[in-house]
Amino acid sequence: MKIILTGPKGSGKTTIGRELAEMLGIPFYDTDSCIEDAFLAETGRSASFREIYNEKGEQYFRDLENRCVRELSGKDWCLIATGGSTMYNPDSRNSIRENSLLILLKADDEFLWQRITRDGLPSFLPEKDGRRTLAERNTRLYQALEHISDIVFTVNDENQDRVVPELFTRLCARIMLDMRSPSTIGEIIRTTTFGESHGPAVGAVLDGIRPGIELSPEDIQRELDRRRPGQSAVTTPRNEEDRVHILSGIFEGKTTGCPICMLIYNRDQDSSRYNGLREVFRPGHADFTFWKKFGIRDHRGGGRSSGRETAGRVASGAAAKKILADRGIRVTAFAQEIAGIQGVTEDFSHIENNSVRAADPSVSSKMEEAVLAARNQKDSVGGIVKLVIHNIPPGIGDPVFFKLDARLGMAMLSIGAVKGIEFGAGFASSRMRGSENNDRMKDGSFESNNAGGILGGISTGQDIIARIAVKPTPSIAQEQDTIDLHGANRSIKIEGRHDPCIVPRIIPVIEAMAALVVLDALEIQNNLGKNDIQ
Repeated sequence: MKIILTGPKGSGKTTIGRELAEMLGIPFYDTDSCIEDAFLAETGRSASFREIYNEKGEQYFRDLENRCVRELSGKDWCLIATGGSTMYNPDSRNSIRENSLLILLKADDEFLWQRITRDGLPSFLPEKDGRRTLAERNTRLYQALEHISDIVFTVNDENQDRVVPELFTRLCARIMLDMRSPSTIGEIIRTTTFGESHGPAVGAVLDGIRPGIELSPEDIQRELDRRRPGQSAVTTPRNEEDRVHILSGIFEGKTTGCPICMLIYNRDQDSSRYNGLREVFRPGHADFTFWKKFGIRDHRGGGRSSGRETAGRVASGAAAKKILADRGIRVTAFAQEIAGIQGVTEDFSHIENNSVRAADPSVSSKMEEAVLAARNQKDSVGGIVKLVIHNIPPGIGDPVFFKLDARLGMAMLSIGAVKGIEFGAGFASSRMRGSENNDRMKDGSFESNNAGGILGGISTGQDIIARIAVKPTPSIAQEQDTIDLHGANRSIKIEGRHDPCIVPRIIPVIEAMAALVVLDALEIQNNLGKNDIQ
């Protein structure tokens, strides 16, 4: 892969490119120097690219330029600075862009005019109407390249001293986009979780966080404490402290800009309870599908398919939640329904004051009773979690495949117990008429929120509202029919320590995943150079 840096004359692409290549530790080339070297090899005379243009004419110059582009196109892992004329030509553009990242520098016409006329009018501009010609050339360049560029950066008087470090940060984030793993989520803000239920530890690596952000172990621990087992009578009695150990990425209470590695040791696992499951599949679990996919599985609690994996998500999400909160964006989830018992009122101050994390004080005790009754009957119950994202600005989300609701949906459905999600009116909208479902607008705002805060995959500025369906815990102590590794019929009774209802402990996981998606979407928007939210 190579990096192509382009922009109009005066944008500083050669100087910026050389410094950026030095920071990256890769070779630097620019088409102007290549043209000068090619002219020297051909004629035995040294001349600047402007002198070559004036002496030999445009056709000779362009032919020489095209030869240089073909030569540079074969380079790998380097940075190439090239001008607009190269990128205007479809053949040259396609050739040099192959297997590359494209950075487009932009600047105001007045800024560029002052820069390029300091030493006189360039030969490619006419003496009459030179400024208008420059503006037209720049507009044509932007129209040709902006939509295909990986990074667009506007240079001005205020930021010209920060261009290289800011481009370096964006470029590193963009390069990471090509690194894919099913254990990783995010484009700029990237989280990779690791570890297994009965292994030594679980955790996460969080990357892409800007440097200088205040973040402490207490910020992470606060969210992990909400997720950890053994909190109350409605959760598993497995007693894990879930103390976070931050191995990197934070120094003296602030993020360094480097990956934040967080480790959570497993202290209270009891693998002996799973010996009877070595050769049989648990109904409702991923045992059967993991076996079919990999030909091997960890029978001790499911390995990676265990809910224990979500501790790493919550650790990363804790950082994202704090960063969003500092920007005025709040992510809140609560139990709207458990065992068919629905909450009606919403008192957010009640959520952390009851064991099931309901927002309706009138039903929280009934929900808890239903969970305990299911446990006494060796069974389990499911529920619905409502997610509300407050104060997200409008314009966040990227059509068509990176729509904000699509990304939130993917994040939620990646949680093992989640079986469905709806936004706003959701499935009820299928029974409405358009006149009922449309969120009409008046006096600069919406009169309703059936869309759930997202239209066309982009945030409207209203609260984002989603409801997430959580299935009953599949691990129950009742005897069930199943099969073993050889396909023979077996009966199974699952022992171990399990939640009779996953809803209370899945709430911080849902908040974490929502925060990671929203923060990532904000950073993607920032990379467009618009609506930069610090």
